[in-house]
Amino acid sequence: MDLAGNDSRPLAERAADMLRERITRGELKPGERLPSESALAEEWGVSRDTVRRAISQLTQEGLLMAGRGRAGRFVRSYAYLTWPAHRFEHTKSRRDTAPGAQADAWAEDVTAQGRKATQEIEIGIVIPPAVVAQYLAVQPKDSVVVRKRLRYVDGIPFQTADSYYPRDVAEGTPIMQPGDVTVPGGLMANAGHRQVRFLDRITIRMPTHAESTRLSLPSSTPIAEHLRVGYNKDDRPVRVIITILPGDRHVIEYEVDGH
Repeated sequence: MDLAGNDSRPLAERAADMLRERITRGELKPGERLPSESALAEEWGVSRDTVRRAISQLTQEGLLMAGRGRAGRFVRSYAYLTWPAHRFEHTKSRRDTAPGAQADAWAEDVTAQGRKATQEIEIGIVIPPAVVAQYLAVQPKDSVVVRKRLRYVDGIPFQTADSYYPRDVAEGTPIMQPGDVTVPGGLMANAGHRQVRFLDRITIRMPTHAESTRLSLPSSTPIAEHLRVGYNKDDRPVRVIITILPGDRHVIEYEVDGH
């Protein structure tokens, strides 16, 4: 098959369309290595530079990725995790309220989908990002407590979830304990600040360099930033959690009450 014909578009654009169709039809499967540039150039009757530009275009679109430690390009694998944001930390949906329960709500959701969940957690006292200071109603230079989580699914970095707390809320409670700490009813209830309502904000954007590095993101991978503010019974903001969800790994699901 070659690219000759009456199509007036640039050859690289037509080559990208042809390759995209192969991926869409399943002729090239997730994880499969593309034929070499020289093989595609010969098949299509074009220069290797044309093939290279077509491959670059599909890489920018997120359909292809460079192989680690191997030459060439590969069709990206998409193993989506459904993230039920409407249940995330919702009081009526928590499964760890029974005495002695030690289940992490996020890990349970991952396990229920037949996947393996692990996470790394670091505790620190930091000057928060401006948006966190705003939502926590603290002064820009006031330090807060942060629990930084890097969450893995099947051994792959899948999301980050960094929780920020006013110091008087967190200090002297299990929130300050290192590692994967779970307590009946959740950390916030244990600290005397059960969250009774939430404000959610979702931003779709490209990741920062730090986020790409932390999550080992392939190039051109968009992310969803889910920011949730938790309020206690006195309507005080007591926690802000910012979750970064790579677009090639998540489906965000919401259920909304119609009443």
